[in-house]
This record gives sequence, structure tokens and C-alpha cells, in this order.
Amino acid sequence: MRLGRCMQIGLLAVSMTMTAGVAHAVSVNRTTEVSAQDVKRVITSYQVQHRVAALSVLYVNSDFWSLEFNLSLLSALPQEAVRASLVDYAITHQALDQAKADWLQEQAERKPMFSIIEQGDGYMVTRSAFRYGAKARGLVLRWQQILLAQAMTAQAEQGELVLSQWLAGDLSAQTARRDIFLSQLPQLSESAVAQLAEQFISDRKLMWQPDNAVLAALAAASGREDVYHLLWRRRSDQYSLAELNRLTSLAPQPMAIEQLMAATINPSLKRQAYRALISFPSLPMAIHDFLKGKLNEVDDGQIVATELARSHHRDWLELWAASSHNPVLKNNVSIAMAPSP
Repeated sequence: MRLGRCMQIGLLAVSMTMTAGVAHAVSVNRTTEVSAQDVKRVITSYQVQHRVAALSVLYVNSDFWSLEFNLSLLSALPQEAVRASLVDYAITHQALDQAKADWLQEQAERKPMFSIIEQGDGYMVTRSAFRYGAKARGLVLRWQQILLAQAMTAQAEQGELVLSQWLAGDLSAQTARRDIFLSQLPQLSESAVAQLAEQFISDRKLMWQPDNAVLAALAAASGREDVYHLLWRRRSDQYSLAELNRLTSLAPQPMAIEQLMAATINPSLKRQAYRALISFPSLPMAIHDFLKGKLNEVDDGQIVATELARSHHRDWLELWAASSHNPVLKNNVSIAMAPSP
């Protein structure tokens, strides 16, 4: 009996301890309701404004021990207002270092202490009174991207960046790293660009990239014909189209003309590439011979003939048709020259 009684007392004590722990957790997570006017009043108060001005200096100097000590001297509502204002200051200050990023990460992880209830026509919404957590999280993310960009640039210059590994991960991670790569590519040396472009030729894993952004950028940066060939063979998207438009703006430079002609192998880009080639007031001989040869083909020949018939080079089309004995060419021209119904 005594043993059973002791077990009951012990279980009761454990139960009470667990209940107290749950109650404590609930009280920690519960926020205090304040009005929007209260929040505005405390943020614009002299106490908070004066403290923000003083602590901003500590933030700039990354003296976060002193900063946190000063914050601890404030009561809860002014302290939260100061923290929110300091995060806003960090956004405008821009410059980051690891100590600042660590402090901002701590702000991002803080639990909201105060909430505002907004009432409307038939609804009621509760929101955090000081929403500095998301802002701090965004600054930390920017710092992480800065570090990642620096590491990527260093690896690329040392010839150690393996694109198929660096661009791996889920779609979100791939997109973030793609954008970092595109931002850093103009700063890379010619040797680094050449080494990265070569990877698209030698590493088949890179052809599984979800879009053409990196490939198009490396084709433009390197000017390599084999890299462009891979680009035109892939399914077109906004990045391959943007590169086609860039090449059009560079024509009649020989390299641009060469790649506009090469782009006609892409089913989605060929019509625009042909239009770009036909748009010159005076056709360079390379384009002249290329288009004349295409007229002898069944599919592309009809596209070329139609575009020439609509352009100021219609006389070329008539001359080629009159001097040719190729039935395919004559048929393509005949269809293109026929009046619209």
C-alpha cells in the first residue's frame, strides 16, 4: 500500500510539473494586445527615438553586447519598438558583416510579444504589432547570398567551380544560385569564363538545367560556337529568346550573323531569326547565299519565301525564282507570292 501511495504521489507530481510546463509555454507564446495608436505613440516617443539614435551607433560598430544590455534596460513595449526601428535602420544602412548578420538572425527568431487586432466589416484579424522578424530574415538572406557570391567567384577564378554540383538542389535553390551566377559572371576573367563554358560541352549533367539562363549567358560571354550550338538545340525559353534579340542588335557583326543563321535550327526561334536576317536594307553576301540555299528546302523554304515576299527584298525573291530550275524553290516562291484570299 505504501509503495502504491508513493507511486500515485510521484505520478501526480510529474503530472503537475508537465501541466505547469505546458501552461508556461502557452503563456510564453501568448502575445499582449495593444492598439495601433499605442504602437505609433511608442515608436514616435522621445525615449524610443533617442535610444534608437544612440544604439544605431552600436549597430554600426557591431557592438552587440552593449546594444543588448541597453535594450534590456527598457520595458517590453519600448524595447520592441527600438528593435523594430534598429532593423529598419539596418535596411537603410546596407553594410553587413557576420556580427550584424548574427544579430539580425536573432531578431528574426524572436517570438512576437505584442499583437494588434484589426476589425472590419464582419471580420477580425490579429497581427504582430512589430513585424521586424521578416525584415531581419530578408537581410540575413542577402548576407548569405553575398557570401555565396564571393565563394562562387573565388572558386571560378581558381578553376574549382563545378557547375553541375553548384547549381544542384531543389528548384528554389537552383533559381537562387542561377541568379547569383548571372550577377557575378560579368566580373569573371576570360580564363574563368572559358573553363565554365567548357563544362557545358564536357558535363552532360548540365543539360538537365531547368532553363537556358546559364547556358545563354556563357554562350554570350565566351562567344563559343559549340556552346551556342547547344543553346539552339535546347527547347527555347525567355533566355534563349533574349540572346537572339541581343544578337539581332549586334548585327551585322559577323559573329552575330553567324549565330542568327545557326539559330534557325530551333523550331521556336527560326521564324524570328529569319526575320532578323531579312531585315537588313542590303543583304550581306553571307545572308544572301544562306537564304537562297534555304529556299530549296520544303519547310524552311516556305518560311523564308513568305518573309522575303513581305519584305523590301521581294525583288530578290522574284529574281531567284526566275533563274532557278529547282521545283521546290519555285513552288515555295509561288505559294509566297500568291495573293491572300
